[in-house]
Amino acid sequence: MSPRDEFQVLLRRIGRWWAVGIPSLDLHTQCRTLEGAEDLARGLVAEAVGVPPEVIVLNMVVPELAPVLDLVAEARHRRGAAVAAEDQAITAAVHELVDKLHVSQGDAARLLGMPPSEVAHFTPQRGSTTAGPGQSAGHRAPMSALTRPGAAPASHLRSGLPRRPRQAASPARPAWATSDDGTAGRG
Repeated sequence: MSPRDEFQVLLRRIGRWWAVGIPSLDLHTQCRTLEGAEDLARGLVAEAVGVPPEVIVLNMVVPELAPVLDLVAEARHRRGAAVAAEDQAITAAVHELVDKLHVSQGDAARLLGMPPSEVAHFTPQRGSTTAGPGQSAGHRAPMSALTRPGAAPASHLRSGLPRRPRQAASPARPAWATSDDGTAGRG
C-alpha cells in the first residue's frame, strides 16, 4: 500500500449510533461518535492491510447528509474565491495609492477602511532584493484570509464574508469617508 492510497468510509446514522462501512475491504462496524468512527475505521484498515494507522488516508462520507454538507462546502469555496478577489483588489489599490500616488500607508488605510497594520501586509517591502515564488522583487504576497487579522477561520461558518473592522465615527472623520452602508458619507 502506498501512503497515498485512500479508503472510502461510508457512514450512516442508525438511531444514536453510526454504522461504519469500508466497502473496498468489506469491513463493517459501529460506534457512537464521528471521532470514534474515524479512529475505528483507521484501526480496521491498518490491521487489514498491515500498515501503521498514521499513513492511512480516509475519505469519510455520509451519503444521507451530502446535500446539506455540499451546500456548506460550496459556500466555503465561494467565500475563499471572494476573499482571494478582495485580496487582489486591495493589493492593486494599495500599489496604486502608495507606490504611484505616494499616499501614506496611514491615509491608504483610512481610504480603504482598514487598520494600518493590515495595509502594511499589502505594501511592497522597501529595500528587499529577494522575491518568493511568483513575486516580483521587493513585494510580499498578501496575507491569506485565514491569517489576516479579523478574518473568519475556515472552520467557522457564518453568513456573508468576513467584514473589515469599522472605524469609530468621530467629528474628525472626513466627509468622503464611507458610511456603514457602503455609500459615500455626507459631511
